[in-house]
Amino acid sequence: MTHVNRRTFMGASLASMSLTALSQAAVSANEKVKVALVGCGGRGRGLGSWFAKLPESQLVAVCDPDQSRSGQMADQVAKSGARRPEQVEDFRRLLEGDKIDAIAIATPDHWHTPAALMAIQAGKDVYVEKPCSHNIHEGRQLVNAARKHKRVVQHGTNLRATPVYEKAWKQIQDGVIGKVLMVKAINNQRRALYPPRPNEPVPQGVNYDLWLGPAQKRPFNRNCFHTSWHWNWDFGTGDIGNDGVHQIDIGRWAMNLKAPNAVSCSGAKLGSKGDAQETPDTMVVTWEYDDLLYVYEQRDFTPYRMQAHRHDNDNIIYGDKGFMMVDRTGYRIFFKHERGPAFEQKWQDTGAHYQNFIDCVKSRNSQDLLAEIEEGHYSAMLSHLGNIAYRTGRRLVFDPKTETFPEDKEANQYLTRTYRDGYELPQV
Repeated sequence: MTHVNRRTFMGASLASMSLTALSQAAVSANEKVKVALVGCGGRGRGLGSWFAKLPESQLVAVCDPDQSRSGQMADQVAKSGARRPEQVEDFRRLLEGDKIDAIAIATPDHWHTPAALMAIQAGKDVYVEKPCSHNIHEGRQLVNAARKHKRVVQHGTNLRATPVYEKAWKQIQDGVIGKVLMVKAINNQRRALYPPRPNEPVPQGVNYDLWLGPAQKRPFNRNCFHTSWHWNWDFGTGDIGNDGVHQIDIGRWAMNLKAPNAVSCSGAKLGSKGDAQETPDTMVVTWEYDDLLYVYEQRDFTPYRMQAHRHDNDNIIYGDKGFMMVDRTGYRIFFKHERGPAFEQKWQDTGAHYQNFIDCVKSRNSQDLLAEIEEGHYSAMLSHLGNIAYRTGRRLVFDPKTETFPEDKEANQYLTRTYRDGYELPQV
């Protein structure tokens, strides 16, 4: 790659894009949607595999600052029988012209919104992994950009493609458990520990400056790189934003919840005490709504599954007549002295969520998206609010209209971040 000044590339180059790219027409019904994958780690490999094998999409490029990862992804696609995608270090090189129609973003969290905004402003549609943002301000900017540029933007909360949930929500709407007064989302995991380790030279084949992107410059350390970045505030959002956001999204979806009126959190490092992680492994978050409490429990030290031995994560919805337990495989309803309706079906990632994105790219109808970006923003927002309450150590009043803390200047500082020179957040 020919190196260019970061500020020059991100400013002048994007600003000079052709009107053709900015007003990109819908893909023809007979054409395949040309997708570029940005981020070739574990989640990226899953996404890339789907977009490579869906009949109406083609994975034309794979991008990662770590050339070994993008090379592995390209090889994986080629071995599947599909055309080998172009291997690119810097995804921004693909945004000009018509090389791609859409990008799928599976980078570390701190790159999700900046990459998505650049793609949207270049006239591309976007599939962005959860959480869609690294902070609340980014999420709202992402929604605004999608609206302004009329782009199709799908959020990676792919459980929304599971039929069981609509069956469960119909039961709630029919009043089977009465008036719902509390919802609980449970994130029950067994996460690895990361003992402290010294800084070291950047591995060969890694563009570390690009990997850091908006984050401040720091020495290379394995405890803040592949996978382990999740547990560092500069790059990740902890497990509440990593896997907890799935359960948070399900409970929010069940009751059509948006932004809350207040948030509080008790959290700690219990199972990971003394290791290199910054984020808590144990949390109890409460979001307050007008007539409902939404509670989130996180336990990242557990070698066991839920009490009912069905799945590692659940949602429990409490009504004044009974309660519902729902997970990826089905739901069960309980009353005072009896068991009510139940539905069970083995869960699998069928590709429906990714096909839904491709369908909407072709139809230009964002209303048909299973996880349209504003829904993603609200679920990511609840994760961010939980982290902010943990970091400030107090109950915070939140204004759903302005998406700020009207009574707390310190908390407001966590609504955005300081972006490194040359990697500023694109303006909407």
